[in-house]
Amino acid sequence: MNQLLTYVCAIHQKPGGAVISSQCADYASWQDQGFEVRQEVKTYYFDNGVIIRRTLEQDSFPDDLACAECWITYEVLSGGTDQLHVEPSRQVFDSVCRESFWLAYHSARAEGAN
Repeated sequence: MNQLLTYVCAIHQKPGGAVISSQCADYASWQDQGFEVRQEVKTYYFDNGVIIRRTLEQDSFPDDLACAECWITYEVLSGGTDQLHVEPSRQVFDSVCRESFWLAYHSARAEGAN
């Protein structure tokens, strides 16, 4: 289980093999140029010791697009008890739609490889 995809699947409650043993969340908001920015930082602890942090930032800028811009970052904070080299160690998206596409595309490729 050295693919970030495995852990992102677990975070999104999709099959993949990784088991979340606990999680914690922090929330913040601030004003930037007259718009509110909201940040959600969730840290996921997996049963094999891997720790993944997911940060989501969204602003209140009016946007009529179906998939408004936001910033989503996954970071590997620890390789766990076996010091797994989880790859990639960082993944960034600029919308929920791009995150969903990445997850669906790579999940399908992983299933095809099995």
